[in-house]
Amino acid sequence: MRGPLPTASRLGFLVAAVALAWGRPSAAGPSAEDIKAAAAEFDQGKQSFKARAWTEAAEHFEAADARAPSAVALELAIRARDKAGQLDRAATLAELGLARHAGDAALKKTAAPILDRARKELHALRVGCRPACELVVGTTIVHGGATDQRTAYLAPGDAQISASWPGRRPQVTTVKASAGGKSEADFVPPADAPEPPAASKAPPPAVTVVPPRDPGADDRSGLPPIVFYVGAGLTVIAGGVTIWSGIDTQNNPGADTVREQCAGQGTSCPAYQDGLDRQSRTNILLGVTAGLAVTSGVIGVLFTDWSGKPKGSARVEPWLGFGAAGARGRF
Repeated sequence: MRGPLPTASRLGFLVAAVALAWGRPSAAGPSAEDIKAAAAEFDQGKQSFKARAWTEAAEHFEAADARAPSAVALELAIRARDKAGQLDRAATLAELGLARHAGDAALKKTAAPILDRARKELHALRVGCRPACELVVGTTIVHGGATDQRTAYLAPGDAQISASWPGRRPQVTTVKASAGGKSEADFVPPADAPEPPAASKAPPPAVTVVPPRDPGADDRSGLPPIVFYVGAGLTVIAGGVTIWSGIDTQNNPGADTVREQCAGQGTSCPAYQDGLDRQSRTNILLGVTAGLAVTSGVIGVLFTDWSGKPKGSARVEPWLGFGAAGARGRF
């Protein structure tokens, strides 16, 4: 059986990165800064979890998931919210986890009993947004970012639900929640709402402008190669951070130190727990690196236009390995 805290051996980040790549081909995945921040938040969450500071632990795990989506971090956030007596937030996270990581067996095992209780004791509100919106219940932002469909669990009583979009007026409704109840709410921005100011608009997706050419020439379309190179660069950076973490895990505190300090103490020994924490961090970084590699590979193979020169002049293909990437060609 798994102990109080998992060793994060599952590649939770990989699932999210692949889904992100297929859903938004131009996305490069988490940045190197995001990866480092997610690892730091995850470590702080585990420390708070061990100290039984449940709410604080949940906040750290949610912050880690926000910087770099992870089934491991989300599962621990669910467990922490439940232990803090926040069944509504635990169940809402559980629905998010099942929607995002449907194939993760450990997350499903954690989520199932929580959702069973929530469906009897709380009110299930299915929310739809067109376009995707940020959701707020009362004064609490629902974790998971902007989305077009979510299920939120509410404690019995009147609950104020608001949906917001960048640069537009939020839409608000009140739900009369009841134990075991269900309802739906759909939100759209008001028709007379102003467009977002130019500075706040999201940048347009990258496009390749093709100049006029002979009708007989082969059609070429796709992302410019720079998108692949950005993803490949992030993969190399993440690989370097992962290698450093792996070396640090082996050396600190080290097998000899653990044997000396933990003789007769079992797995509760501080040195042993420190080693597990470092191992968890390395496993998470390994998953992120693998996710970035897969994302960059998908972009390079499926969505990038490598035929920038006229037909017959050159052929360029991407190559990608763990912690390294580039391109090769024939001129």
